[in-house]
Order: sequence, then structure tokens, then C-alpha cells
Amino acid sequence: MSSDRASLATPSRRTLFSLAGVGLSAGLLAACGDSGTAGEADTPVVVTGCYPMEYLVAQVAGDAVSITQLAKPGADAHGVELSVQQTLEIQGAALVVQIPGLQTALDDAIASEDGDNVLDVSTVVTQLGSDGEDAHSHAEEEGEEEHDHEAGADDPHLWHDPVRMADIGDAIAERLGEVLPDSAGTFTENAATLRTTLEELDAELAEDFGAVDGSRTFITSHTAFGYLAERYDLRQVGITGVDPETEPSPSRLLELEQVVEDEGVSTIFFETTASPEVAQTLADNVGVEAAELDNLETQLREDADYPQVMRENAAALLESWA
Repeated sequence: MSSDRASLATPSRRTLFSLAGVGLSAGLLAACGDSGTAGEADTPVVVTGCYPMEYLVAQVAGDAVSITQLAKPGADAHGVELSVQQTLEIQGAALVVQIPGLQTALDDAIASEDGDNVLDVSTVVTQLGSDGEDAHSHAEEEGEEEHDHEAGADDPHLWHDPVRMADIGDAIAERLGEVLPDSAGTFTENAATLRTTLEELDAELAEDFGAVDGSRTFITSHTAFGYLAERYDLRQVGITGVDPETEPSPSRLLELEQVVEDEGVSTIFFETTASPEVAQTLADNVGVEAAELDNLETQLREDADYPQVMRENAAALLESWA
């Protein structure tokens, strides 16, 4: 992965795109091939911006492609900055799997090109609106044809819904089949196997969450779990919204204290990629526990893949309601 090799110093975007246009592309793309991350020169490269998309590509394609994952383990995937080398690798990739609104740097790099090598997942699944703690699909409220928002206006954390993940896996298989036609059948079979795995996970989570009596409210550092809440009829309340960098106001913290009291919330959840300070302070102020949820933006442990982390998060939530 690109995060495992030393990258070039990150320039301004203006400098970055200027360099790309004055003849450095060929040389730097060759350097990408020599770095070992992209694998052999004839192995197609697929670029992903977060771990769940990397997981899907790996399950569908196996060793047929080389995957470049832009977000470093344990880092905030939203704040990815691209080097010149990474930008040129995006331009030269066989496929770029994009979640619009997740990473401004990746969105900008894609916008500067024609985008023929991009799979925009918002064309495959419906994104939820980024309208706070009780995120609902605008497609449900207004009709899917009216669901038309500028990039960044929707919740990008769609991987917390296993069924949406399965749909994206099918789309990845289709696009990779166009890149490697001889392997198209294998990709389709792998995507079908992946769908079975994800639908079994969905059924398991639905049963576990459905067995909970009473309130299923949970408070998180930022609203990264809207798709989980929507899929399994939970209520997510965020200390902040979709953007993890937003600081909560004093009035917001007072509102949250009221939610804890009214809903009987026992735990304030923070995320590995965000500072636990605000969540811990809120928990201390209201006399409840603070605990961790993995937002799955990056893979934190090699021995914990997507389905396992989804189960671990579910177990933490279920324990908080016990």
C-alpha cells in the first residue's frame, strides 16, 4: 500500500497540478511502478481511499490487482493529503473507488481529470443526508430522483451497511471485468461469494439488534454510524456531525447531557481516529462510561477484517444497552 512507503513532500494543490502538466507524469508514474507498492508494471492498480473499499476490492479481485490505500492506519481518513506521486498514481490507475465527500483531496484530484477510471459509489448506492444525529435518506423523503446534492453534502460513511457494501462489491466486479476481461467470470463469482458473506453478517446483526428491548440510542464522537443506525433501526446521536473536526458548542453538550438522562444512555463512544477527550469529558460530567467504537476508516489490526470489526462494534453497543 502507498502508506507503507516514503512519499514525496506534499505541495500545494496548485503546485501539484502544475507539476503534473509539465512533463513529470511519465517519470513519476514509472517511479510508482518501481516502488514495489503498485506491484509488477503489468498488474492493474486500484486506488481506494479507505479500508472498507480496500476490503471489497481484495475480496473481489484477489491477487489480480495491486491495491493502493490512501489512508494510513489509525489516521483520520477524511484529512488525507496527496503527494505528487499519489496524484499521478490516481490518474494512471486502472480503477479508483471514490466515496464523494469523504476526502476532499481525492475528490479534487478526480475532478481535475476526465474520471474515466473512477467508480463513484454514490452512483451505485443511495447516500444518506448529513443532517445530524438522526440521518435519514433524502431519497426516502423526497423521492430518489430528487436526491441531488453537491459533493460533501451527504454522509460518506456508507460502509456501516453490509448490504450497501455488497452492492458496491458487485459494481467493482463489473468494472474490473472490463479491465481484465479474461478474469471477469472469476470477479463475478468472488462478488457473489462476498455478497453471501455480507448478507449473512447483515442477518446476524439484524437479529442481535432486534433482540434489544427499550431504547437503542447511542452517542458517538461524530456521526460516522448513520448507516448502521438506519439499517438496524438504532438512534445515533453525535457529539459533532459528519465532520470529525467540528468542535461541539456548550449548548450542544448540554443537549447531550439531556439525551443521556432522558434515554438512559450508559456509554459515550469515541473513535480510534479521533481524540477521546470530548467524549471522556462528557462521560465524566454525566457519570457514565466512555468506550471505543472502530469507525472502520482504516484497518487498525491485521487480524480484524471488516466483518469482525462490525461484530465487535455491535457487541460494544449491545453491552451498553444491557
